[in-house]
Order: sequence, then C-alpha cells, then structure tokens
Amino acid sequence: MPTPYDVIARWYDAQVRAHSPANALLVPPLLHLAGELEHRQLCDLACGEGHLARLLAARGAQVTGVDRSAELLALARQEEAQSPRGITYVADDAQTLEHLPEAAFDGVVCHLALMDIPDLAATVQAVRRVLRPRGWFVFSLTHPCFQAPHARWHTAPDGTIRREVSTYFDEGFWKSAYPGGVRGQVGAYHRTLSTYMRTLSEAGFQFCDMYEPQATGAVRDARSEYGVIPPFLLMRRTRA
Repeated sequence: MPTPYDVIARWYDAQVRAHSPANALLVPPLLHLAGELEHRQLCDLACGEGHLARLLAARGAQVTGVDRSAELLALARQEEAQSPRGITYVADDAQTLEHLPEAAFDGVVCHLALMDIPDLAATVQAVRRVLRPRGWFVFSLTHPCFQAPHARWHTAPDGTIRREVSTYFDEGFWKSAYPGGVRGQVGAYHRTLSTYMRTLSEAGFQFCDMYEPQATGAVRDARSEYGVIPPFLLMRRTRA
C-alpha cells in the first residue's frame, strides 16, 4: 500500500540532498548522541532515502535501514548499488518490525520520523525488542512544545522573534497550513513531551541525554528563528 512519502519521494530526496538548515542543525548532535559506531550493528528506523544510513556506515557501523515507503527504499537501494557501503534495506513497518530478529542491534537511530508514525507505543516496544540488552535508542523529532498544530512564528518591528503556540495539548494528526513543506504534504502526529517521555519509560527505556540544538553561524543566518527557540529535540535512551 503506498505511503504519503511515496508520493513526494523524489521531491523529498532533493530536499535532503540540498543540505537543509534542519539537517545541518540536527545531524551533528545526533551522531554525537550515537557515540562510537565502529563495528556496531545499527538499525536506521524510517530510513527514507538512506541519507543517515550512509553517514552511519561511513563511521564504521553495519547498518540496516528500514522504511515503509517503496519509493524511498528504491532510491536508497539505487544509491547503495552505485556506491556500496554494506547497507541492507528492509521494507517493514516501524510499529512491528516483524522482519527484524529479536536482539539484533546495538543501537537504533530514528531521524525526524517518530512524529510520522501513528502508534508511538507499538513503535517503542518494537525498538526495544530488536535491541540487545543495554542497547540504545537515539532519535530526533520536531520539538513537541514548539512545533504544535497551528503554531506560528512572529517577528516584531524591532526584530524580536517569538513562537505562538495555542493548541499544545491537542494530540493527534495534523497538517501544516504551508503546502510547500514536509508537514504540509504528509502531516504529522502531535504528542506532548510528557507523552513521549512516559511512553519510553513505560517500555523500559532509561533516560541518558537530551539536546535542544540552538542554531549558530550559517544555520542561524539562514533561519534566525532556530537560534531563538528550538524547533527540534534529540534524545538518547538505553534499554533497561
């Protein structure tokens, strides 16, 4: 069954390859949270067209990329065929990971995708199942406190930037009013920060570290609001 990302696969691939400010802000702390990767068995959950999987493999990891989108997986496999990095790509549902064996991975990485998945609890339980004891789960997502439905940026005449959030507690599926972005095309599932924290804890994941990256330098020049309010959140949890 086609996914929303199948429809925008080539557009999305071009966006990722354009080195967006979001990726420039997120990828360095995500790799830092992942830590030493040499000879580690990793799962790139919701891997898309394979951008992050390739970065993980370049750091010595043995990577299995998982996604539901046939179109994105086709692009990832095409890249792997052209420049082999030893990455295996598997078509699977993040909510079950039925095609992955139990306790197969040292770590699972999920980059800007948890908010795309309807059943968070099932996904977290599936991640726990495929992790080895003391395995880790590192993920990034749009910051639930500031990227809530209908939230808006405002710039005052003096240049002061603020974020207006009016529906933080309204959990559920939503689409951005901006049709040219990912959230305007495929939508997302908004959840409160406490829902994420509680779901991870109830699944047996212990808190390790968390980042709310603040833009500086060229990224802040491109998106000044990223230097004022964090639009993204990253976290590392360990399987208890």
